[in-house]
Amino acid sequence: MSEFQLDMSLEHNNNPLKTALDNGNFVFLAECKLPENEHSRDAAAQRIMPLLETMTKQQELCGGLAVSDIYGAPWSALEFATALPAELRNCNLYSLSGKGRSKEQITEQLNIAANAGVKNILHLSGNAGELSVRECRNRNFCDSTTQLQIASNRQEDFFSGVQFNPFYYDRNTVFAAYNSLAGKISADAQFIVSQSGWDMLQNQTLAWFLYNRKSYVPLIAHLTLLSPYKAEKIIAGKIPGVRMTPSFAKMLERELSGSKAQFEAAQYRRLELQSAGCRLMGYSGVQISGVDFPGRAQTVAARIRSALQEFRTFDHWLDEYNSHQAGAEMDSFKFHLFDRVLRRDYPFDAPPSVTASGETDYSWKEKLSYYIKRFFFSKAHLHRPGRDYLLKKLLVNCQSCAKCTLPENQYICIRNCPKQLKNGPCGAVKENGCCEISAEECVFVKKVRCSRWRKNISCLESSD
Repeated sequence: MSEFQLDMSLEHNNNPLKTALDNGNFVFLAECKLPENEHSRDAAAQRIMPLLETMTKQQELCGGLAVSDIYGAPWSALEFATALPAELRNCNLYSLSGKGRSKEQITEQLNIAANAGVKNILHLSGNAGELSVRECRNRNFCDSTTQLQIASNRQEDFFSGVQFNPFYYDRNTVFAAYNSLAGKISADAQFIVSQSGWDMLQNQTLAWFLYNRKSYVPLIAHLTLLSPYKAEKIIAGKIPGVRMTPSFAKMLERELSGSKAQFEAAQYRRLELQSAGCRLMGYSGVQISGVDFPGRAQTVAARIRSALQEFRTFDHWLDEYNSHQAGAEMDSFKFHLFDRVLRRDYPFDAPPSVTASGETDYSWKEKLSYYIKRFFFSKAHLHRPGRDYLLKKLLVNCQSCAKCTLPENQYICIRNCPKQLKNGPCGAVKENGCCEISAEECVFVKKVRCSRWRKNISCLESSD
C-alpha cells in the first residue's frame, strides 16, 4: 500500500475530504466551474458527473472537486451540491462567496448545506473589481471571518475554511495580509486554501507562518494548469488577485513563443514541481484550475503521483526546482516575511525569524494626524456611538458604527473599507496596498503602516 492514499473510501464515511486531510493523505481537487447554460441543476450535475467520478476513483490520491461560487451560474455552489449523489457530496469543496449576500442570506445558504448534508465549505469575501466605490458600498459583502462565526455558532459540524493570498511583496501589504489570516484562524478556520500563484517562496512562507503560530490547520495550494490563452490574460494583469514577479512573466512569455506541445510540456512539469514541493513543505493537497474534463484529470493525477514518487526529500526537490526556474521567482528586491525562505526545510532547530520590517514611510502629516486623533478619541470605545460625530466625520470619516473601534485600530475607521470588511485586507488588494476598486490605500494596510511606525507590529497577531 502506498504511503499516500490508495483510494478515497466513499462508504461509511461522513466526510471523506476531511478524513483525508486529518489523516495526512494528499488531496487533489479539480476546480470546477458550474455550467452557465443549463436550465436545471440535474442537467448541470449530469455534465459534471464524469469529471467527479474520475476524480473520486484516483489511485494514490484523494480526489474530488472544488466547486466555485463566483462565475455567474444560476445557482450557488451549495445549491448545486443538492443535485449530486449524496454519497459523493462530501468528496468536494464548495465555495461560498459573501459578495452580494447579507448575513441572513449566508444563513440561508448554510441551511441549504445542512439539509443536503454538505459539510465542506470555503468561505470567501468576494472580489469587487468591476464595481465603483459607491456601488460597492451599496452592495452586501459578508466577509469570510463573519461567515466563519455564523457557521461555528450552528449545531451542524461544518468543515469551514478560508482562502488566503500569500503572493505579496510590499512589506505593509504582507503584514496586513497575515494579520487578516491570524484573525480568520482565531475565528475557527479549519483549513486554508491559497489563492493561485507560482512563487514557491511565498508558499513556504505561508507554511512557516502557521508552524510558528502552532496553527496546525490543513493547507491546500491553489495551482493553475495554464493554457496559452490564460497565460496571456495573467501576464496582462486581467485576472484579479493573481500575481507574478516580472522575471516569471518573462519566463512565461518565452514559453508562449514556442510550440503548443512545448508550452504544454512546460506547464505539466511546473505543476509536478509545485505539487511535490507543496507536499514536502507540509501542504495537505492541491486545488488545480484548468482541469476541465476527465481525460485531463487523469493526466494531471498521473503527473502528481509521479512527482510525489520522484521527490522524496526537500533537498532533492529544491535542486530540481531551482534548476527548472533558474531563479525566475527569486527577485532579490522583494520583501519576504521570513529570512532564508526556500533555502531549507522546516521544522528545524532554529525557527525562522521574521524579516526586519525596516523604516516605514509615515509622513509628518500622518504622524500629526495620529496624535490629534489620539488626543480626541483615546476613549472613544467607552463613549456612546454618536458622541463627537462631527469631529469624527471630519478627522476619520466616521461611518457611525454601533461601537467605535478607533483606539483598537490606530485611530483609523476600518469601516471605510468599501466592502465593509471587519478583518482585512481582502485577497484582491493591490500589491502597493491600494484598494482593489479605488486609488485609495486599503484601510487595513494603512493600519499596518501606522503600527510599524508605532513599533507595535506584534499587536497584529490578534484580530479586532
